[in-house]
Amino acid sequence: MRRLAAVVIAGAALWLAPGAFAAGWCGTAASATDVADTVAGEQVHLIYAIPSDGADNFPVVANRMADDAVSITNWWTGQDSTRTPRFDEAALTGGTCVDISSVRLPDPAASLIGASTAFQRVATDLINLGFGSDYKRYVVYYDGPSVEANICGTGAGDFGHGLGFAIVWLAGCSSAPSDAVAAHELVHALGAVPTGAPHECPAPHDMHVCDSAVDLMYWQDSGLPLVNRFLDVGHDDYYEHATNGVDIRNSAWLRHLDTPQQPLAVQVVGPGTLVSDIPGVKCASCTTLWDQGWSPTLFPVADGGHRFVRWSGACTGTGSCTVQMTGPQTVTALFGPERVDLHVTTAGRGRVACTPSCTKRFKAGDALTLRAVPAKGWKFTGWSGGCKGARPVCKPATDFALSVRATFRKR
Repeated sequence: MRRLAAVVIAGAALWLAPGAFAAGWCGTAASATDVADTVAGEQVHLIYAIPSDGADNFPVVANRMADDAVSITNWWTGQDSTRTPRFDEAALTGGTCVDISSVRLPDPAASLIGASTAFQRVATDLINLGFGSDYKRYVVYYDGPSVEANICGTGAGDFGHGLGFAIVWLAGCSSAPSDAVAAHELVHALGAVPTGAPHECPAPHDMHVCDSAVDLMYWQDSGLPLVNRFLDVGHDDYYEHATNGVDIRNSAWLRHLDTPQQPLAVQVVGPGTLVSDIPGVKCASCTTLWDQGWSPTLFPVADGGHRFVRWSGACTGTGSCTVQMTGPQTVTALFGPERVDLHVTTAGRGRVACTPSCTKRFKAGDALTLRAVPAKGWKFTGWSGGCKGARPVCKPATDFALSVRATFRKR
């Protein structure tokens, strides 16, 4: 991750986040893991974190976090009608809504002092607990004592793939809108403000802008509600601009609303599942929606005692399967047993020579050559079953159980 950026609070302000009066979280039971995704693509995952000796206020804070996600989504599309953060969602008891993990950290509150130190320790703890996907950016609400006076949040991440964390220090932000702080730190986690931006603040407030106090990425938090802030005032520093290489509008973690999403239907034949490198596919048979132009790579995972055989549909053969989502796509994966039954018989007088030997059980997928050898005074007339035709040599597929019969007759 790139160097850290923290936002400080200017003074007291009421919590006026638009999401404060929204519907809350649709789940009921907290999960310490990332629940199965219902969204395809790079995602923003929410985590509620407390120190090892902290009080668990998950039910209350989860509602606030869910409301903040709604608030950020609505605010973002108000700033840019073609983009919105792709929040991680899951099918929960109350329906499908934002996925929130609840984590008790191994570190006590006393060891999480100083925004930079606390950020690094919390991020490391979460990675060790399984929250380390290069395809997810993690927005963490830390519910513990203030880690540093007047520090509302800390965020860091690269514009491209790799880990990114945005931490809201709830005790440090009691007088600031948490949705605004979360949005600010999320933009840091997405890679802003890039070094050399026209209005980047000088150190120690670099990675922020200094041109307008109503800019989301202003170095000092004024306490303004999120609806009163702007995503890159003048569009010349970090969003929808052409002055440097990092434009958050092109972030992979933003969903494109100006193009229709494309369905990817995956089907599995046999005992196995498919998973994608970019979160979205982890099933035997399902359909997911992808932003147009995305290119997920699918990986076959065979159940015990079985093997992947081949692709069909948008992918073919046995190699890698990267699907270009330029339109609706369908991919089928065929799985079969690791070992197959081999049954070779003859009619008439003759024999079948096998290379390798004609064992009753054969390693699936291995090359097998069968040669019909007639007895003296007899001739080979043809195959039936897994081999066809009248040529004496047959090289059948061995992906599944194989039964072959060679027929001979007198000359």
